[in-house]
Amino acid sequence: MTALGNAALRQVALKVLAQYEGSGASAEGFAAAARRAYDDLARVSAPLIGQVGVDALTGRALYLAQREYPWLVPAREPEETGPFDQVIVCLERQDPAVSLEAAGAVFTIFTGLLVTFIGEPLTARLLRQAWPDAFSDQSTEETHKA
Repeated sequence: MTALGNAALRQVALKVLAQYEGSGASAEGFAAAARRAYDDLARVSAPLIGQVGVDALTGRALYLAQREYPWLVPAREPEETGPFDQVIVCLERQDPAVSLEAAGAVFTIFTGLLVTFIGEPLTARLLRQAWPDAFSDQSTEETHKA
């Protein structure tokens, strides 16, 4: 992983969350931003890895993020909702800064798992499709390199 190392993935995730949240800087705002960012990412990932694959990566990302954020514990039975619905409930209950960092961690882990699963070039393309504004300053430069 060269261009999409964990630091780069986290930076992209935090940028997307900040863009989607706007200027309110509330836990509910970051939770809503995380929902929108996740929906965009799931929409472009599902045709390639299936909804089951998206759910599996989400569940694994949540499990791994719990090491750093132990409060990201499912509030309901997993059968009742999708794995990311549980993240939203947990994010809404936190301080805004903590909510932002935890959501960023979940996305960083999710996208890192995606890189491991499908490779960096395809993951980068999916991220640009899901979150084009996060790459707007890099898209021209990367297009000329390709």
